[in-house]
Amino acid sequence: MSPDDIDLNLLRVFDVLMQERSVTRAADHLGRTQSAVSHSLAKLRIIFKDELFTRDGALMRPTPRALELIGDLSEALGKIRAAIGRYRVFNPLTTTRNFRVGLTDYHAMIFIPGLIREFSKQAPQATLNVIPANRAEAESADYFRQVDCTLTGARLKDDPNLTKTELGQDRILCAVWSGSEIARSALSLDRYLSASHLQISADGLSEGLADGALGERGLRRKVVATISNYLVMPWALRGTDLITHCGDGIFQMLDGTSEVTLLSPPIPITSVSASLVIHRQMVTDQGTLWLRRLITELYHAAQIRKNEVILARNIVA
Repeated sequence: MSPDDIDLNLLRVFDVLMQERSVTRAADHLGRTQSAVSHSLAKLRIIFKDELFTRDGALMRPTPRALELIGDLSEALGKIRAAIGRYRVFNPLTTTRNFRVGLTDYHAMIFIPGLIREFSKQAPQATLNVIPANRAEAESADYFRQVDCTLTGARLKDDPNLTKTELGQDRILCAVWSGSEIARSALSLDRYLSASHLQISADGLSEGLADGALGERGLRRKVVATISNYLVMPWALRGTDLITHCGDGIFQMLDGTSEVTLLSPPIPITSVSASLVIHRQMVTDQGTLWLRRLITELYHAAQIRKNEVILARNIVA
């Protein structure tokens, strides 16, 4: 088959299948029937002489050939979108587009309420999907093709396919139950090391920034339990003498009913950065640029609120 005979719409189908990993969702995304998308996939398999996707439960896993192809094809499609986009005006008030934002568990906790409110206000006919963006996802370049943009604190490897903008940083603090003896005074290093610790880790295994800081000093803490998200932190700490860690962005989410006291750690711990990451195929997309501005404005507003809460409550010992 000559390249001149190939329907370029097939490449769009392939791109969306790589994002959705589902014929059903790809059909919804494209506004086509499942049968039409399946028919297009069959043609793509003939053109590229490869299955392209294999079934893994409810998901379609891309083959090595598909992963190889998507880099070049995404770049080409991105250039086409950019060329067309220069002559199109994006209007959030009238768009019916579905947007996808990647958020870590930590940023989701402090960011989702404001994001949903402002998104719905500015783009009332659009829809928003929040996609987990924890360590495993952040280490996969393929992940960033499936979202419009991602807010993450992960330290990403240099990748020419990704653009990264640092929005700010949150200081790492210790969190304890307000009724515990530990909450009554400043936290000494001896007390910190002798206490039992609760680790918050999305995969249930990863060490935290505190472990790295301790390791540099030849020290270790005693982690007795691990939980996967920050939402259950107040209940996990309640009634215990456990110590855990969190960024100071949590300030704005806590009130007296949380029964959580935040303390300065006895050693310096690297702050957690918040970076907005976009795949290069989306950097000129007008809708993505709007979403990027919205998230940046919301993040900076959240940082201002955080600092106001810190000053008003004088929470840190």
